[in-house]
Amino acid sequence: MVLRPGGRLTVPVRRILVVEAPLSLRMPTPPFSNASRSSLEEEIRALRAENKALRAAAVRADAAADHQLHQARFRTVFEHSPLGMKIIGADLGIQDANTAVATLLGLDSPVEVLGHSILEYAHPDDWTHWRRLQQELWTHRRPWFALETRLLQPDGSHRWCRVTSVLLPGENGDLGYTSLEDISERRALEAQAAEKVREAQEANQELASYNEELHAANEELQETNALLARANAELDTFVYAASHDLRTPLTNLQGLLNALREHLPAPDGAAEPIAPLLGMMQVSLVRLLHALNRLADFGAVHQDRVGQREQVVLAAVLEQVRQDVLPLLAASAGRLDVELTGDPALWFPAKHVHTVVLNLVSNALQYAHPDRPPVVRVEGHRDASRLVVRVHDNGLGLSESQQGQLFRMFRRFHPQVEGTGVGLYLVKKILDNAGGTIRVDSQLGQGTTFTVVFAT
Repeated sequence: MVLRPGGRLTVPVRRILVVEAPLSLRMPTPPFSNASRSSLEEEIRALRAENKALRAAAVRADAAADHQLHQARFRTVFEHSPLGMKIIGADLGIQDANTAVATLLGLDSPVEVLGHSILEYAHPDDWTHWRRLQQELWTHRRPWFALETRLLQPDGSHRWCRVTSVLLPGENGDLGYTSLEDISERRALEAQAAEKVREAQEANQELASYNEELHAANEELQETNALLARANAELDTFVYAASHDLRTPLTNLQGLLNALREHLPAPDGAAEPIAPLLGMMQVSLVRLLHALNRLADFGAVHQDRVGQREQVVLAAVLEQVRQDVLPLLAASAGRLDVELTGDPALWFPAKHVHTVVLNLVSNALQYAHPDRPPVVRVEGHRDASRLVVRVHDNGLGLSESQQGQLFRMFRRFHPQVEGTGVGLYLVKKILDNAGGTIRVDSQLGQGTTFTVVFAT
């Protein structure tokens, strides 16, 4: 038998005559003798034996040729497989290996690993993996076993591999036909994914902790807000009650002061200072009463956000306001002009309409320009379902920056004029609560115009 290049097996075969059945001979005449007949039968038996032997040899030759062909195919797959291929014995010694195994181990040639144990190239922490493979195949006789493990590199690093070993019976003992697949990239991605999961879990834990803290802070804030709400309610009640309780004695004091002026004797030379003093006392008392009225209105607005609506005639409100500001008009030599289109009326809480108009008119008189007497003009007209009221003055006026802060509480821009800084805040609050609006247009040193819209 000859194995030619290319893997083809050539077996020289000798042409032979195969006799399948006993020979049938015609006996010549005269017939053979007994001796001749015996010799011929002996020759036939010999030919049959030779034929049988030749047939067995041909079968063995075919089997050998097939074996050689299978071996050649096996070697081709073994040597050129992209997977690492090796054959190990029961002691885990490497009996054969391909080039891919050397590549996985960072070696130049598979010859370097022959005769060595696979444990020499395994990570020490993974030796138990190989011991288990050894036990499963050779002790428990499992047909195959797979594991994932690390193989060391010459520089001390490692590569992850999936190892699949098949038990291969052999004449001199069973062998393990083992394939090695590099899964380092997959394991790296899995490690990254696991790290991301761990980071996400930590972030979730931190978020949960933060949420708990936020929940606790919210509960504390709600408790604080509740306390502040109660405190504000109590403060509003106190302001309203105090201003309401003080108005009566102040009104009485104002009446007594008027009565005193009426009953004083005619002034003489010695009593001349009494009249001016009584006038100043009267102005101060009016101002104090006016401030208390504003505080009372402030508390009332917070306690009664909308109030009972009723039909209010604007002309009647303005006449009442005129009476309220007569002392201011007299003290400043001012003038109040009213111009109403038609007879405008509205459905609105009467006390709030009075508060809005009174604050705007009294402010116009208080913030008069020192170089000219104050002139306040009030205009009013209906616009569909709205009532529009404009209050013009020729007073001190406001800058653009001051106009942006005008409706804040306790905000005052002319400290030379007495005031609480509550009036315009109160006006804005009343209109906001009732769905109305207020707008200011002003020029510093020339005057101011307030435009109020009552939604009726």
